[in-house]
Amino acid sequence: MFSRNSAASRFFGLKAFAAFLLALLFFGCGVGNTSLWNIDEPIYAQSLKDQIAQHNLVVPTFNARLMPDKPALNYWLMWTGVKVLGLNSWGLRVGSVVVGALLILYLIMALRRLYGENIALIGGLLTATALHSTVIFRGATPDPLLILTVAIALLSYLRGYLFPDIRSRELLIAYAAMAFATLDKGPIGFLLPGLIIVLFLLLRRELSFLWREGRLDWGIPLFLIIMLPWYLAVGVETHWAWDRAFIFKQNIGRFDDSMQGHRGPWVYYPISTFLGMLPWSVFLPQVFRDIWLSRQHFLRSQPKTLFLLVWATAWIGFFTLSATKLPNYVWEAYPPLFILLAAYFENVRVASTSPARWGMTISLGVLFLIGLALSVFAAWVVPLREPQLPGMVEIGIPYMLAAAVALVLLRRQRWPQAGATLAIGSVALTALLVFVITPPINAVKPARAMGQRIAALQGPQPYRLASWQWFQPSFLFYAGRGDMPIRHLRALAELPAILGPEPLYLVCPAGDVHAVRAAVPAAYQQQTIMIRYEIYNHTDIALLRISARQETS
Repeated sequence: MFSRNSAASRFFGLKAFAAFLLALLFFGCGVGNTSLWNIDEPIYAQSLKDQIAQHNLVVPTFNARLMPDKPALNYWLMWTGVKVLGLNSWGLRVGSVVVGALLILYLIMALRRLYGENIALIGGLLTATALHSTVIFRGATPDPLLILTVAIALLSYLRGYLFPDIRSRELLIAYAAMAFATLDKGPIGFLLPGLIIVLFLLLRRELSFLWREGRLDWGIPLFLIIMLPWYLAVGVETHWAWDRAFIFKQNIGRFDDSMQGHRGPWVYYPISTFLGMLPWSVFLPQVFRDIWLSRQHFLRSQPKTLFLLVWATAWIGFFTLSATKLPNYVWEAYPPLFILLAAYFENVRVASTSPARWGMTISLGVLFLIGLALSVFAAWVVPLREPQLPGMVEIGIPYMLAAAVALVLLRRQRWPQAGATLAIGSVALTALLVFVITPPINAVKPARAMGQRIAALQGPQPYRLASWQWFQPSFLFYAGRGDMPIRHLRALAELPAILGPEPLYLVCPAGDVHAVRAAVPAAYQQQTIMIRYEIYNHTDIALLRISARQETS
């Protein structure tokens, strides 16, 4: 019996590792084919560039100023990728790819004991193939690390709560994961997981579990040992200016008031969560219906389901109250919903749950209509809004085909084949996005081409950068050297004061070139190096070179 169990465990481990490798390939395929996407990716990339140039991986800076947006952990992850693959899109993004694959591996391994092998594997598949996974685990941002550490923290705590034989180990893993989450994004890394745990224990009337069996005597010191040194180091080095700005502006300020125009109504997150979890989210109504039908004995007899619901509801509810809204903020609520979906699909497969045929038809009909809407939008609306882009009618075809084929299979009670069809549709959509849709969009992001042009003209010679009425962080990343700053002109009358012996490369809207030329002193000459359309501001952007005139005898 022992050898049979060991063989089964090894075989499951091989399947989990295979899923990890497939996720690594899936998230990593073509990840470096595009330049950095404004505004988040190049901000973090340039901050890392500053830190490398200054030989200081403790204090984040951007454009010669402190950058209190996020703590250090994601910079260290990007630095590792850069050391391996270079300071480019591949090196900056590969860390997120690995983190995404590790999330899939952890979910599969952690869910095995909680729900069984089939649900564990299905949960990993749903998570990997969701629409938002294609975006989040391909970006050089702190979000993937927070997603991974929060998932580890909460699932490990649930495992420790349910299984006394592994309680100490799992709870200490949970506290360590919360510490790393705090190193990645700040107080949200322990406050929200802590709130979810407390709410769960209150609903179970077992709050005393926290201090009686919650291993706080070891967990809190472990949390502080991991998290505190960097916060103290950056505080001492900046005389606590970084810490103050991070807490009061980037955390309290973001919650209290919208930043960078990121706002939305209270339905913002329910809608963005539904869209981000496609194609699987179309089946959430059936999941919630089953949970509702079992509500009478829900709190006492279904602790796993209760924990997952509290997790998703508390996370989405918290950020719904926040003034600043972005879809990435609630990705941490996806894993519990994917787990509930996986459990539901397995129950359907083994016939312990009988879904209403009309309900499945409606769900797949919604997915078909979403695919149709995507194609209509991409074929007619996008070209009207962005004439520089081609029609992209094919973008909705994977969802439409997958929904139609899955409906036929479901009517024949072929549940696994229907699920596989939807997964294939998701993979096909990802392939379209990576290899067909994004290349023409990448062509109307001129920052990298401008940087290459400056490098070709200047070689090793010194130069400076300035902007007038236009700026994207990607321009500084691609056009600057090391921690070179860029001067943002508030008025063209400031231009003569920043001119010197080195050439000045100035970016501005193409319509302002004549005004800039008029502001250039007679001792300097201005050349228009490049004019390119830019998708973010929907206008032509000019790159100008202003240099001292050569004296002639």
